[in-house]
Amino acid sequence: MSHAQRYFEMLGIAYEVPSETDRFDAFLNAAMAYFFNGEIDDSHLAADVPRHKGDDETLDTHGRRIGALIEEASRREQDTSERFHAIIDISARTLLVTGNPAAAHLTGCTFPCPLDDFPLDADAIREIRSTLRSAEHQRQDRIILASVGETQAHPCLALIQRPKDTADMVHVSLSYIDWSEGLMNRLGEAFGLTPSETEILEGYLGNLGQKEIAHQRGRSVETVKGQSKAILRKTGCARMSDVVQLCGSIAFLIRQLPEQATPPSTESWITPTDNMQLLPRGKGRSLAWYGVGEGDKPVLFIHGYLQGPFFTRQFLQALARTNVRLIAPSRPGFGHSSPSATRADFDDTVVRDALALVNHLGIEKVSLCVHQGGASHGFRIAKALECRMGDMLVIGGGIPIDEKVHLSHMDPQTRFAAMATRHAPSIMKMVTSIGLPVYRRRGTRAFLEKQFAKSPTDLATLSDPELLKVQAQGLYHAVEQGAGAWVSDGAAAMADWTADLEAVDARQIWLQAREDSIISAEDVRSYMTGKPNVEFHILEGHGTNILHTAIEDVITALDRLQ
Repeated sequence: MSHAQRYFEMLGIAYEVPSETDRFDAFLNAAMAYFFNGEIDDSHLAADVPRHKGDDETLDTHGRRIGALIEEASRREQDTSERFHAIIDISARTLLVTGNPAAAHLTGCTFPCPLDDFPLDADAIREIRSTLRSAEHQRQDRIILASVGETQAHPCLALIQRPKDTADMVHVSLSYIDWSEGLMNRLGEAFGLTPSETEILEGYLGNLGQKEIAHQRGRSVETVKGQSKAILRKTGCARMSDVVQLCGSIAFLIRQLPEQATPPSTESWITPTDNMQLLPRGKGRSLAWYGVGEGDKPVLFIHGYLQGPFFTRQFLQALARTNVRLIAPSRPGFGHSSPSATRADFDDTVVRDALALVNHLGIEKVSLCVHQGGASHGFRIAKALECRMGDMLVIGGGIPIDEKVHLSHMDPQTRFAAMATRHAPSIMKMVTSIGLPVYRRRGTRAFLEKQFAKSPTDLATLSDPELLKVQAQGLYHAVEQGAGAWVSDGAAAMADWTADLEAVDARQIWLQAREDSIISAEDVRSYMTGKPNVEFHILEGHGTNILHTAIEDVITALDRLQ
């Protein structure tokens, strides 16, 4: 597949995400495949991938446009009065339809309007007319599946009522249900349907007939009829219309209406401020920093970009046994630190902020604890500290990336981030700006499960509520102000910072996780072997979450810093 084909396939799927957020995963796969010749798991960068040193204005325009579409979709989903509680009344005498603002929004009608002009499907109109002709009060409400709209029909549940005290009027409530993949899976499991039968049921819930379902699914009408009989048998219903009503009732009961399913998580995504202080930095900027521990020995903690300055109770209890005090500045645009003036001066701003904090606290000499994606920044800061620099602890740290050596070990997401940041930052910006609102709906657990998909060791940490909590806090910290800082930070890690690493001759203790899915522990050891003052350890049984899972090793190393 050519570069142009991969580009347009990625872009086409990106435009599907605002209307169907489940398509984000397909978009992410297409974005990864863009760099690797159509393959997600390939570790060889495609030869035709262009390198953009700056932003791609065309892609940035698409990204802004898609972001605006997602925001508009979110606004509509959150405003439940607009879409999901449409109410209409039909007069038996005049056959005129009136409705609330939600009905006008859903149908595009200006009220009052004739019943014949109201955009409901023919079967629903016939059901309403039958109720209008009834001479007496309707004892039992009718629930039917209807299609609303002319150019693009939406399946809705219609509750038809003829109240006792309004003999001249029929009352109809229209509720749109998003028959999402998750909801269909739950219905299929509840009724014991096969995947194929669940697909057929989805067709009926979309208000399709048997021929339409057969055409859509690429099956014969006879096959659809046979599977329809199986659905009736398993649900205990006599007619498919009864199955539709039953599914609608279940959807309401389990609260799978779109306004409830989005967001599925009640997380606030707010960065914690406990133990946080602000240092004014001039020109309206301020640096947020955290103080952890009560010891007299200051250690500047330069954290990873996904696992910020937050720790488990077990870590804090172990830290209390030492004389260490961790000082953790948030980088520009992360957490509650102000962004840098431009992306170009992001790295310099990180260093200047760190030096300003050390000066503000009156620290004459400081050791560094550098964690994961903070490695490049840590070595730049260590270089700038010069004679004020103490020892250095590097936890799960990275090294300058060689595309020909290091890509093969990385999990697909990390490999994509590395190449997007280096070759096409606008694609990285697009992915993060689209992905952020998607995962706000799905929740941090869903994000972390995706992130750790190739790392059983890290996936296991999500079963521990406290480990899940601190990792979620780290994610909030990374995206508190949007996706921009994430892109800048990734660029810092992917730049060639060899000169900064080589310039630091302080004593270094390296703790590397054997099962780190971001970079191979052996690759890091090979790179650091032979460098002066380096003590290197590979810790078995640990992965990306080494900071939280290898607590005793980390605390022991911190205690040794001078």
